[in-house]
Amino acid sequence: MTFDKTKAMRNAEKYLAQGKIRAAIGEYEQVVKFDSRDFGTMNMLGDLYSKNTDVKSAIRCYTAVGDHYGKQGFAQKAISVYNKISRLDPNSIEVWQKLAELYKQKGSLADARAHYKKVADHFERSGQKLEALAMWKEIALLDPGDTQSYSNLADSYLAEGQVEDALDAYIEVGNRFANKGQHDAATATFEMALSFNAADVRALTGYTRSQTALGRAKECAGRLAESAEEFPHNREIRFLLIDCLIAAGEIGEAEKAVIRLVELEPANYPKFLELANIYIQNDDVVSASRILSMSSEHMLVGGQAEEFSELVSAVLDREPDQLDALRLRARYCSWQRDEKALCTSLDRLATVSRAAGSVEDERNALVQLTMLVPHDVDYATRLRELNEEHGYESGEAEENLFDKRFLKNGNNSGNATVEFVTAEADETGDFEYTADVEISETDTGFAFAGEVTEVSEPETEESFGAAAVQHRLQKEIDGIRFYIENGYLELAEKAAGELSGEFGERREIQVLIDEIASLTASTPGEEQVLDAVPAVADVPKGIDLDDLRNELGLEDVVVGDEADYETHFNTGTAYKEMGLIEQAITEFQQAVSVLQSNDETRRFFACANLLGFCFMEQNMPQLALKWFDRALQTPDLNKDEKQGLWYELAAAYEANGDQENAGKFFEQVYAENAKFRDVSERVRAVTVNH
Repeated sequence: MTFDKTKAMRNAEKYLAQGKIRAAIGEYEQVVKFDSRDFGTMNMLGDLYSKNTDVKSAIRCYTAVGDHYGKQGFAQKAISVYNKISRLDPNSIEVWQKLAELYKQKGSLADARAHYKKVADHFERSGQKLEALAMWKEIALLDPGDTQSYSNLADSYLAEGQVEDALDAYIEVGNRFANKGQHDAATATFEMALSFNAADVRALTGYTRSQTALGRAKECAGRLAESAEEFPHNREIRFLLIDCLIAAGEIGEAEKAVIRLVELEPANYPKFLELANIYIQNDDVVSASRILSMSSEHMLVGGQAEEFSELVSAVLDREPDQLDALRLRARYCSWQRDEKALCTSLDRLATVSRAAGSVEDERNALVQLTMLVPHDVDYATRLRELNEEHGYESGEAEENLFDKRFLKNGNNSGNATVEFVTAEADETGDFEYTADVEISETDTGFAFAGEVTEVSEPETEESFGAAAVQHRLQKEIDGIRFYIENGYLELAEKAAGELSGEFGERREIQVLIDEIASLTASTPGEEQVLDAVPAVADVPKGIDLDDLRNELGLEDVVVGDEADYETHFNTGTAYKEMGLIEQAITEFQQAVSVLQSNDETRRFFACANLLGFCFMEQNMPQLALKWFDRALQTPDLNKDEKQGLWYELAAAYEANGDQENAGKFFEQVYAENAKFRDVSERVRAVTVNH
């Protein structure tokens, strides 16, 4: 028989009117049993139990109601209910603790402190020292400016042998002193913390901040240097040391520290950029250029070419004839494969080097220029004059530099590495810094590192130009043969066509084209290996194609749509992890293009989802919405996948300024899983804003 809640409620009210409390309790018990979430009735039932002196049952009802209000964020209602329990059971530690937490939540700090103190006193009387300390900690946390309570807590932890807790407490006290501007007291407290753990970065950070505020940055740097020696592999300590040296104005010492840091972990090279900016601001262009020379390859390979160019330009704005900066400008133009800009920068470098009497710089620039513009006889003539004047004999300099020349169609993905050499003191005690740059054979950069051997003098300007052209042609042909030998037939065919367009009809080029045609015809219907890797034009500068293939495990040739998907998906994932979002988007789009939305392996879902994330990272929520919506249309999504997509759709709508749809999807997630990520806070935020 169906339970009639309305009838039961009317009966209970009738019994109450007649003073039949026991009968009313029976009716209310039936209501609560039928609807366990009727907390209003449950609270009333608790009151009736209390009147009927059934304390245990009353507390059970009140506890359920109080917990419910507390979880819903209704602190005042929960406090009222727990106060009822406290009157029934005045010695309940659990109730005191609950009330303390609720008063804290409500912002009634005095009431919270009073209840926490009652709990702490109880634990101390019971000999439960650690439990008491936990309560004293809660009391200390109530007032961020209360240093005394936290100092007492730290001392108590230490007395109980709780060293880790004492360490945390002393650091908190130190930070509180520092926030109040009491840096002497803060320094002493941080030193106490460091006596427990000399490598604790939190304590060292606070110590450094306070010492710097007191004008003792140099003294602090000495201590940090000792810590860095004691803990040589602690990167955070070295970061603190560098910042402290900069604050002390010891920029030279900071540079040494950065060099040591980068020697340990090359990925920390961005610290060089901070120093470069300081040197530029101080108009110390020589030091700025030195720093940029040491970090140039890292910046170019790391996707910071434009920032590198801006820093070099800032140096040249201050001193247009700075030789180191002019070399770096040429290196940047080479990396960008901008032939016109490279020729301009090399010409400028040759002119300035000549005026400064820097023979090696001028010769290196001229050698490059004779390769790039062989028809300009002035460069060849000046190079010949230099060779005669300084007695350079036959050698391989032109040959070696030609291998590293700027190539119009070259692959600019060489593996350039920089070895940072530890600073060594000269006879005067000053430090000299050197950066040995080693450039691989595939690198097209403009290289000035190392000694240049003797150069053979061309017999005539015309023969020199013709020899250079023939040399370049042969190099291009050798490169195309490398493609053929490794199965890159489509790439070889494209390169041969471009070569023919540049050099005209030549027998050696036609032989190459015929050979490629015969190989292509002998493998009808097969996908070329080129299809298994990203196009050369799509590979970001500074990323070696072979290294990327090896990282992704793509050495073996795979064919068909599945191979296309796996290759593009894995490459896209690698790009995303490297922060190359635009390239990742291209790869994921190519991967998804070979699939259907009902793909049985769920690959479409993975691709569409990642495209959504990528477009969000690019601040393009409208495009992200399209891909999240397409992912949501994937058949047979499970509950977790749907909730995740709803959440991402809501975030994308919110980023796009559509609060209504954002709220709709956040509420959809909240309705099924209120604990999903931070959806409860997002729902409240959207509701308030809307």
